[in-house]
Amino acid sequence: MFTIYSDKSIFENIVSTDNYPNWERIIKNHSTVCLDISDTDLQAEMNDPNSILFHLLNANAVQVKVVALDAYFREVYANRQTVIKTPRSAYFLNLPVADAATLQEDTGVIINCNGKIDDDILSKGVNLDWLAGEVIQNNWSEILNSFINYPSNSLIINDRNLFANEENSLNIGVDNVLRILDNLLPHNLKADYHVLIQSEQKADLRNKTKCDNLASTLSLGISRLRPYNFQIEIIFSFSGTNFYQNTHNRRIYSNYKYGKCEHSLASFKIRNANNTRNDDSFSLICSFNKVSSISDTIVNLTAQQNGLKRYKELAVDCIDKLNKNGPNDRYYRYYLNGVEVAKGQSIIIHNRLLN
Repeated sequence: MFTIYSDKSIFENIVSTDNYPNWERIIKNHSTVCLDISDTDLQAEMNDPNSILFHLLNANAVQVKVVALDAYFREVYANRQTVIKTPRSAYFLNLPVADAATLQEDTGVIINCNGKIDDDILSKGVNLDWLAGEVIQNNWSEILNSFINYPSNSLIINDRNLFANEENSLNIGVDNVLRILDNLLPHNLKADYHVLIQSEQKADLRNKTKCDNLASTLSLGISRLRPYNFQIEIIFSFSGTNFYQNTHNRRIYSNYKYGKCEHSLASFKIRNANNTRNDDSFSLICSFNKVSSISDTIVNLTAQQNGLKRYKELAVDCIDKLNKNGPNDRYYRYYLNGVEVAKGQSIIIHNRLLN
């Protein structure tokens, strides 16, 4: 389920009018809604046949769960950066429009207010197929243009073959990752942006020097894309590890987005940067991009949630192996901001989508 934190009056406005059909469907079919009221007030509302909450919770086919959470809202209004602790939730707060926009920009979390509710923000998506050698002007910029400056603060990329190929001694995967991120990262953020990239330790990467150089080059390139700080984690997994065996290949996860690629995210050449390398199909969708269709939305939301759930489970195995054996060419190599974490150092995975 998706979690929404809402001012009670804004919530009632959404579910009792036809002004915000996308949010109304999300709330009624896919959400846990936390309101800025006490348990006593919630119980009174649920027992009052004249209240909007009473009618909503007793309506047929409505699956919303409502939770009273007034103490948490006091914490949010006292320290607005608190919202970053719930990176995949959305907020409807009693704030001026300018303050809500600033908070969303600062944290990468969706913030609405009574004066401005974006009903389409979770409905975006792109699906595209191409043939090898096809020219797509502006490459990833053209494909991802609908997500420019979209709110986010964390991202995970998984592609077993991401770094498998070079062009004129330059790694094609590194070049494509930097272009993808340059189009997905928000312009501004007042928090560390978390990036986790997982790929396979293929034969030519079972070499510490080569892994070190690739991780350093990629981390430095990412850090130069935006003026804010990053937490950049890179995991090289041997093909026999649980992490490798049980993660979906070629996936992108972010706060509100789920992406997949049929062949390789290293999709474009370096020198002829608009030329595709293989026949491929790519999609990047928000969890509710087909919100008018409940069944499609459940599929999209479930794929995203299941992928992150699996990552959380496998991260435990990864951390255990690294802490017991240190980095090696049998299990994992782990880099934090371009530097390999050595045996004896306590290792945790920082990406907030997994915490």
